[in-house]
Amino acid sequence: MKTKFVKFSVLTVWFAVAACFLTGSIVKSGKMSPEEYNKWISESYDYRFGREKPFGPSNATTFDGQFINGEDFIASARCGKCHTDAHPQWRESAHANSFREPFYQKNVKDLIKQKNIAFTRHCESCHNPAALFAGALTDKPQFKNRPYDDEGVSCIACHSIQSVNGRGIGGYVMGQPALLEKPDGTKTLEATDQEILNNVPDHKRAMMRPLLKQPEFCGACHKSQVPQELNDYKFMRAFALADELQQSSFSKESPHPFYVRNKETCNTCHMTDVPTKYFDVSAKDGNIASHRWASANTAIPSFYNYTDQLEAVQKFLQDDKMGVDIFALHVQSEKKSKEKLIAPLNRKDFKIKEGDTLTADVVITNKNIGHSFPPELRDFYEAYVEFTVTDAADKVLFKSGYIRPDGDLDDKAHCYKTYLVKGDGSFNDLHHIWKTRVVAQNLAIPSGRSDLARYKFVVPQNIGGQLKLTAKLQYRRFTRVFSDYALGKSRDLPVVMMAKSERVLLVGEENKSQPVDPKAMPDWRRWNNYGIALLDQRQFPQAADAFDAVVDYDFKDYKAFAYTNKALALMEMGGWKEAEKLVDKALAIDAQNMRALFQSGRISRVQSRLDEAEADFKKVLEKYPRDRVTLQQLGELAKIKSDSVPKEQRGAQLEIAKNYYLQILAIDPEDVGSHYNLMILYQKLGMRDEAKKEAVIFKDLKDDPQVTALAGNFLQANPAAGNESLPFHTHDLLPFNPGQQKTEYLALLQ
Repeated sequence: MKTKFVKFSVLTVWFAVAACFLTGSIVKSGKMSPEEYNKWISESYDYRFGREKPFGPSNATTFDGQFINGEDFIASARCGKCHTDAHPQWRESAHANSFREPFYQKNVKDLIKQKNIAFTRHCESCHNPAALFAGALTDKPQFKNRPYDDEGVSCIACHSIQSVNGRGIGGYVMGQPALLEKPDGTKTLEATDQEILNNVPDHKRAMMRPLLKQPEFCGACHKSQVPQELNDYKFMRAFALADELQQSSFSKESPHPFYVRNKETCNTCHMTDVPTKYFDVSAKDGNIASHRWASANTAIPSFYNYTDQLEAVQKFLQDDKMGVDIFALHVQSEKKSKEKLIAPLNRKDFKIKEGDTLTADVVITNKNIGHSFPPELRDFYEAYVEFTVTDAADKVLFKSGYIRPDGDLDDKAHCYKTYLVKGDGSFNDLHHIWKTRVVAQNLAIPSGRSDLARYKFVVPQNIGGQLKLTAKLQYRRFTRVFSDYALGKSRDLPVVMMAKSERVLLVGEENKSQPVDPKAMPDWRRWNNYGIALLDQRQFPQAADAFDAVVDYDFKDYKAFAYTNKALALMEMGGWKEAEKLVDKALAIDAQNMRALFQSGRISRVQSRLDEAEADFKKVLEKYPRDRVTLQQLGELAKIKSDSVPKEQRGAQLEIAKNYYLQILAIDPEDVGSHYNLMILYQKLGMRDEAKKEAVIFKDLKDDPQVTALAGNFLQANPAAGNESLPFHTHDLLPFNPGQQKTEYLALLQ
């Protein structure tokens, strides 16, 4: 009886709340017809990118290629009447504040001042869709009232998108906004709340479609490029998170990652179920999918003092997304040239003494993120390693990666960052992307992979018997230069510690191996991450040795992967025959290991066993039909075979190759290699017009070799950035002066 009473009480409260909302909710009517509206907007609209591209230079368009009346983009407060939990979450999100927040506003106003408001259509397709499609982004708009500016990516904007094209920066088609949609596709915009409650299926049909839960939907904006129309130069890729996810282990669409993971999407990571507080009508079992989209933007909630949002973002960043491991120590005694490797550091007995030169190897791993870390626009925020050496009294002896008194990051920190360079060779540190001509450095850790930071120092005399090494992965949005510029004043923005590792070293006495913690990452995996980092830093012999250590562990579930990992290192050194033996061992353990089978195909191709290679790749493709790397290999094989088959079969073989590259473009329309190969194939097939089209696309997409020197000159002129750009480098530490650090910032470093 008590349970029934509780249910009745909740329903009574819900209907009482709903009843308060069911008055005065009719959408304004009597507005212009779509034809009248388009004619009216066109009277003063700037069609500088062509009348056929009214929303250029973005890739966005509408269902009929025409403008959409701004009144059709219903205010999100309307949705908040029933979606009482989703709306307040959305209000504090980066989506809701994507247009109005000061960091974006400063950048977009610079673009207007330096070029023209028409160019902001590139940005607004993702930051303010309603303004774009309403025709507001022109010098002489027909109206001044823009209520949607406060909403950025509003409820109705996101839920009205009907298709995507994989190109990013507004690579979507905006459908006609509607509150109700019948099974035959008939849409109704002007509906009362009561009409919606009376016809929930039609409301769901208008608001939801399978696309909204697919990564490609998010990729329509979370994939970015700078087109030629914006920079008066050429296409430049900025970031491509959806593509990175598609090639990660989380997508289950690629055999190549180093680890096998459960399937995840953008939604399962960024829209996890959270308990409701306010009887949201969409709740199921007391939960809704979070509309905070907690990820990496700490600046917006900090600026607006959105404490719940900031807490959600910090929790997300610190939820085992990244790992830090002080894994190894290289010890070089005085008057000795040879180093001794101690690895794993806490599993060996060893001794160090005063005067020894130590190099600590810190492994940073992208553990649980489905795309690169840090993501997106790495030029104006910072992820960096803070490495500290302290004595027994906690005095800091050496340090790398700290905030200086002026608020800037230590320029010698091991930092994951992008350096954009302008045409005059200077650093584009204010994110004026339309001025960028080359990317001099672009550091990030791909999903499931690792990086290695090395710190070298000399054990001081009279140290007192102990050293403590501490490594933290810190994250700050934005750089101090950009945040000061955007805000017009200095302000400390949060620094979030995402991961931490500590090791205590005894000086002058024996350091003993520590027992294995069953809750910690297993040692075989630590070795594997070390090997992955060495492989990516092109330290191939050392990587092979690390993977050898993984093979030695009695962990059968990963044994086939471990053999394949070592084979990868050997192939990089030209050891194809030895690699083949390892791959054969992997396939003997697991004949269905597609990762090993793909490498078997590579080895067969190098050794001119083309039929065997093709057979292996086709087996891989059967299991992973959207693996672009396998498709590329099969396309190359088909091209090669076209030169050896009889003349009458050549055309058919070229068609096979063409089909493989077209399949890649169906996944990523801007895959530069596919456009290059199609240019050649169309030429060979006598399809001259198609070949010319592909040549134009390839020329725009490919890197410009003329700016290579520009990047090199920048790195030479900026030694710290130049050092970081090297795959293998060491941070030589000098005694630390506390005056180098902004001490009052430390309260944020938690």
